[in-house]
Amino acid sequence: VFCFPAGPNSHPVGLPPPPAAPPPPGRDPGGKRLHELSDDAAFAAVPEGATAVRTTRTPARYRQPGFSGGGWAGPAVEVTFRSSAPPADVYGFFARRAEAAGWRPTAAGALGLTDRWAKSYPDGAPATLVLTLLTRSQAASARLYTLAGGVAPATR
Repeated sequence: VFCFPAGPNSHPVGLPPPPAAPPPPGRDPGGKRLHELSDDAAFAAVPEGATAVRTTRTPARYRQPGFSGGGWAGPAVEVTFRSSAPPADVYGFFARRAEAAGWRPTAAGALGLTDRWAKSYPDGAPATLVLTLLTRSQAASARLYTLAGGVAPATR
């Protein structure tokens, strides 16, 4: 005996849900935008003395609709590291690198230092860059940061 809940998208209770529709074709053909972002000068170096440096590159991906809208998320790059330098020095280092690479500052965070930037790539794709101090430890060696950038998925 199956129970049929009301609703236009419902299916019988006790049966597996219908398979999800396959995502539309990729929104970063050939990984072009991921390569552009990965090669951006903003990600080319970390402050002197940085340790535990880890870089993660995430290709464009399709999010299945669920509780919120689905759709494409553009490619992203994230660099996580530890630094014993004062936060103002770390933020200043990336502010100089970002400016030299064509990023423009868009906001300052709780420390009163620029921590967000934006730019457009040659094909017009908007991109964002965010530097975050993940730990507020007074111990300098325990300060963990992440520099994260993302670019919009291709529209065609």
